[in-house]
This record gives sequence, structure tokens and C-alpha cells, in this order.
Amino acid sequence: PGPVVTVSRAMATSLRALPRGDGAARVVCARRGRRVVGNGRTSLRSRGFAGSGTAVLGRGNGARVFCAGWVDNKASVVVHGVPLAVVWELWQDKSRIPNWMPWIDSVVPDDKDAQCSRWILRTTQFGQDFEFSWVARDLPPVRREQIAWESTEGLQNKGRVTFAEADSANPGNNTKLAIEISYQVPDALIPFGAAVSPIVEQVLKTDLERFAVFASKVVSALGKRAGKG
Repeated sequence: PGPVVTVSRAMATSLRALPRGDGAARVVCARRGRRVVGNGRTSLRSRGFAGSGTAVLGRGNGARVFCAGWVDNKASVVVHGVPLAVVWELWQDKSRIPNWMPWIDSVVPDDKDAQCSRWILRTTQFGQDFEFSWVARDLPPVRREQIAWESTEGLQNKGRVTFAEADSANPGNNTKLAIEISYQVPDALIPFGAAVSPIVEQVLKTDLERFAVFASKVVSALGKRAGKG
């Protein structure tokens, strides 16, 4: 067995108060600079929330419980008349992304680390303006199949974009494009996160449809250029 760690009564009470279930959440306790990883189970799915989460107890003499979990959002489209190779290349330059995701204000590559970039999101929802920023690190890609990322600071999020031939019987003409984005929300916002997921997924689908139009225009422009050549 591992070492015995003594915690305060308030902390122990807070840990026992966490609901148990089948979720894959883990409990992380922080007290006076020490971290203790436990095997507590917090059922987020039982609250209508997909994904795993982390419960964090704040530092200090008292014990405050912060529970957070990942909200998963997915969308996909078929990009007609655009080869997979073209769709893949268009996603390689992150600075293009605001062309089809207008809520992404900017994507700025890191001058010192080519695998990192700073993202800024600006949107107006429910009559209020929101702005979030984060640094994302690219995960190893699978050429012409998948790109993926995870945030290293700022708004906690992760995701991937996948690419595939949409018609195996007629390859090269249509491309299936799918996106998955997960973001972390505190426990108090879990019901809200679950409630707005359909809205977020519709936004993502609209973004992909906007990308399909953008890609079609690129292919058309390339065709005209080739014709002139």
C-alpha cells in the first residue's frame, strides 16, 4: 500500500460528499502544496453530462470542492467535389480557420514552437460578449486522416478533425470531414454545458458547411488557373 496521508476533517467530509457512480472521473486533492491522487468516482453521465471529469480541492485551511468534466461535441459533413488531399491541405494552415469558423477571432502560430499556437475566441451569446483564449499544442497527425490538439494553458479543450473518402466506389471526388471538440466546464455549469451541446454541435456543423463552400471555391479557382496555364 502507498503512504498514509492525513487530511483535514473538512476535506474528508467534502470527499465523501462527492457522488459515486460509473463515471470515469478521478479525484485530485491539493492541500498545502501536496497533491494526493485518489480513486474516487464522480458520475457525470448520471447528470446528463458526457465524458470524464476531475474534482479538485482548493489549497488553504478550508476545503473547497471544484468538480469539472469534459463536454463532448461532434459534427460532420461531406464536402462534395473536393478531393481529400485538398481538404487536408486547407486545414494545415491554421490562420485560414477563421474563414469558416467566424467565432475564432484569430489563430497565431508560436514563433518558438511550431507545434503550438494561440487561439482567441470571441462570440456574443444571450446578449453578452464573451472572449476566451488558449494555447493549443498539436498532437502527432496521421497524414490525410487526422489532426488533433489539446490546450496547454487558458481555456481547457481538446479535439480532432478526421478526413476520409466519402465514396469508396468513386474515390477522389467527395470527402467526409468530421470534427470533435471537448471543453472542460466546472461542476456548476454541467447542466448548462449539457443543455447547450446541441447548439454547439449545430454551430460546428454550420462551420463545416461553410468550409465546404470555401473549399469548393478554392477548387474552382485552381481549376480556372490550371485552364489558363
